Amino acid sequence: ADMTTTIFLPVLHTLVVYWTTNLRPELVPFSMFTLLMYLTLTAAQSIGLFMSAALPTLQLALIITPLLVIILFIVGGFYIPFATMPAWLSWLKWLSFATYGYSGLLVNEYNDREIPCAEETTVSFGGAGICPLPGNEVLESIGVTGLLSNIWFNVVMLILMQAACRTAAYVVLRRS
Repeated sequence: ADMTTTIFLPVLHTLVVYWTTNLRPELVPFSMFTLLMYLTLTAAQSIGLFMSAALPTLQLALIITPLLVIILFIVGGFYIPFATMPAWLSWLKWLSFATYGYSGLLVNEYNDREIPCAEETTVSFGGAGICPLPGNEVLESIGVTGLLSNIWFNVVMLILMQAACRTAAYVVLRRS
């Protein structure tokens, strides 16, 4: 019963979104996109599972969990690019499932790719007009560098976050 909402609907969503947004029309990037979307979704579910097990009341869980998830989204790179994130806040990105999902999706789309421009269009990027636009420079400008620029690092981190949250939820439930 849970398979429908955990696997079928996310894959159906990915099928629609991937092809309608004109992302790389190739099988390997599509498969990686699907994997990253699935892992990001299940990592978020794992955090919810842990929070619901760890917090003593439903009311407290409904107050704290959305606040935590919003903070994780903010430091995940989508709202504040990693390159411009204040130093006092940037360490939190390593605790966010959104960081690994978002970075993995960006690397999947832009790594080693030349993005073509429309006719008579030059993209001003980094002070110089570049056409076609190098995808690796897009990643660098956003701050997806170092470990975050490795797609498999992001996949492994999402899996580890799931394992840690689900194990912690199990331990909390066993002790209660």
